[in-house]
Amino acid sequence: MPLVTILTDVDALVAKKKEVCEGVHNAVKSALGKPDQYITVAFTKSDYITVAGKEASVVVEVDSIGGDFNPLIGEICKVLSELGGVPAEKVVGTFRGVSFKEFAMNAAALADRLGSGPPSPAKDPSGDAIHRYS
Repeated sequence: MPLVTILTDVDALVAKKKEVCEGVHNAVKSALGKPDQYITVAFTKSDYITVAGKEASVVVEVDSIGGDFNPLIGEICKVLSELGGVPAEKVVGTFRGVSFKEFAMNAAALADRLGSGPPSPAKDPSGDAIHRYS
């Protein structure tokens, strides 16, 4: 359910994009408590990004059904520092809380897949539990 998009012009991160995505995935799992099957991480190399007028920076955008952004961005900054030497002051981020009707997987909005039944756990069409977050 969380979608994390990383945009950067930091060559060290671009060279380790797989490791960055894995680290961010684990940060989401740990900080937000989201199950693996619902976490998406996208990495995009940008030509040029500045934060506070300085190049070699990172933009982190998160869309999620519930969660607290503060612990997550802290964990993501640790990953970016460890893998690319990016200090936290060169990272900016946004967090957008979305509803079940605004997030889709497997060709349908989650609201349509889950209906309006009781809170958690719900079942998706495959029979797997879907954890609901408010």
